[in-house]
Amino acid sequence: MEKKYSDEWKRAEEFLDAVKRNLKEGDIKTAANREYFALERAVVCCLMIKFGKDLKNHQKIWELSKSLDTGVFDLLRELYDLRLQADYGKSSEIVVLNEMVVKDFLDKIEALLKKLKGKYKL
Repeated sequence: MEKKYSDEWKRAEEFLDAVKRNLKEGDIKTAANREYFALERAVVCCLMIKFGKDLKNHQKIWELSKSLDTGVFDLLRELYDLRLQADYGKSSEIVVLNEMVVKDFLDKIEALLKKLKGKYKL
């Protein structure tokens, strides 16, 4: 595997580790922020492998995420909604930010990353 892919995947895993630490500390806002970035980095890594180019534009990442696996796009949107609530105090448009929701999303992200890791041989 190319170093750029492994580096990107490692960033996703580091964000996921941060989620777990933040939850242990009771910091759900930072955990919600890190959840979004964990999935986004994993998605970017898979898109780099699939399309052979690095993507920086969030809209393009979201659009192309639909080609990876069922549910990736929707999960990105939900996590982005949580991130906006956590970082900017925005009102929920999709899902309400609370500890139970953040913990539930952690399970979903871990399952999806495991699936993507196998599919893209990471």
